[in-house]
Amino acid sequence: MSATPTSWWEFCAWRDAQVGRPSTLLAEATGPGLIDARGLPAELTEWWSLRADPAQEGQQALQADVELIRAELPRRVHAYARRALRLLEPDRYLDELLADPDPGIATREAIVVLLADRGPGPQLDDALAQLHRCLDQRGGAVGGPNAIAYVRDRAPAV
Repeated sequence: MSATPTSWWEFCAWRDAQVGRPSTLLAEATGPGLIDARGLPAELTEWWSLRADPAQEGQQALQADVELIRAELPRRVHAYARRALRLLEPDRYLDELLADPDPGIATREAIVVLLADRGPGPQLDDALAQLHRCLDQRGGAVGGPNAIAYVRDRAPAV
């Protein structure tokens, strides 16, 4: 259900280099991992369960549950694949992050990274200010180099 924007992978490679870790190949990259099942119909995101069949010895699954999953699985796989492909469209991942009504530090950091890919501008300035406020409220950055340092390193005019 997710995708990895190239600009996010570039940020992760930069962050890894700052602390001496090897970077991840783009084909193996994951993240930011902030897009969830919002926007998908409930029938595509509800959990399945397998009940034990009381008529069978041992822990055999109820055949009706198995058949339901077998019938619904292709539909879900296709829906999730379509969603991942949509997230690869230019700015789609960013648009979904910007629509988050209550973004936390991780979401704000990803917004800054994805906006930085567009270059300097008022939207990036605003996103940086929001990330600064969020970090100040939480006592500063956690976990080493962050998006603010990345943006400054990448585009000193910002």
